[in-house]
Amino acid sequence: MFLLDPFSGISGDMFISAMIDFVDREEMIKTIKKVIDVDIEVKKVKKCHILANKINIIPKKESYNIKTYKDIKNLIKTSDIPKNVKISSLEILKILAGAESKVHDVDIEKVHFHEVGNYDTVVDVIGASYIINKLQLKDNCLYKPINLGGGFVKTKHGLMPVPAPATAEILKDLKTFFSDVNEELTTPTGASILKYINPKLVNGRSMVIKNVSYGAGDKDLEILNALRVFKVEKIDLKRVFVLESNVDDVPGEILGHLQDKLKGKVRDLHFIPTYMKKNRPAYTIKAIVDEDKVNEVAKSIMRETGSLGVRIYNVERIVSERSFETVKLFGEDVRIKIGKVDGEVISKKPEFEDLKKISEKYSIPIKKLYELVFSKEDEMVI
Repeated sequence: MFLLDPFSGISGDMFISAMIDFVDREEMIKTIKKVIDVDIEVKKVKKCHILANKINIIPKKESYNIKTYKDIKNLIKTSDIPKNVKISSLEILKILAGAESKVHDVDIEKVHFHEVGNYDTVVDVIGASYIINKLQLKDNCLYKPINLGGGFVKTKHGLMPVPAPATAEILKDLKTFFSDVNEELTTPTGASILKYINPKLVNGRSMVIKNVSYGAGDKDLEILNALRVFKVEKIDLKRVFVLESNVDDVPGEILGHLQDKLKGKVRDLHFIPTYMKKNRPAYTIKAIVDEDKVNEVAKSIMRETGSLGVRIYNVERIVSERSFETVKLFGEDVRIKIGKVDGEVISKKPEFEDLKKISEKYSIPIKKLYELVFSKEDEMVI
């Protein structure tokens, strides 16, 4: 897992520079060049005496004639790059153009990228998308609050307060802060990349740092102008609640109905056979729920079974890192849930509902589909 630390803001080139040591840089550059013909130089520089990566984009033409969202979108759509990179690139570009469209009140297809440029925007979007897909960062990344900077930034439309209007629009719902640095530290492209990744704010729990990388910005400031990235190992301790109640006068049909009533409200539900006093056969109802569902689930158990009380335990659980990959089976997508602890794969399990859909469509036993899925592991795609 990765933790993004934009203590000095974030731009597209800072993101690529910070992450480039974790991917195949030559493959990334080749992917970018399939979309736009530029030279890309990656070198080590020092910022405030700290060694950092710096990506430089060198155009081969005076003009690439790609000024609008529509121009860049068509350029990406017609390119010969992997489908997942293409989809991510178009989504990031849409976030960027959508914000510009809203703040300037123009049709999205007519948005001009005055401040963010043209060829460099393409490079940033494609390079970031390649990295995001290779490292599976989307919905699986942490971040610290984002430094916006301060003061004003000069734009085509005049002096604008930091953050620029499009940046402010994009960063809604993400945690940010202003600083005494009178510079634009977070750019619209950098904000769009972050928004697409959809990172979770780091919650303060302990983690093990395995690697640190810095991606240099273009500015020379009193603070280090770089994006810092941590590669971390993190074991989450999640707080959950265990609800228990013993019942000795409830038929199985009622328990089955209770199971239906609690669907989607509990993390897990068990009916455990047991014996109560005077050797009466009974069941222990055991539900594992999130804090916000405790009262609702407890009351449902009592209403549906007539139980006079529910025991509640506050516990913590350790959870593995989880991600999904996809394999094609008879032309259908089957999601594979992968569990890891300290980077080690401990579990691979196909989603039952995906297999059930194929089983019903092609009249193939689910047991056989399990075998076929794992015979195709080498063909898994994101």
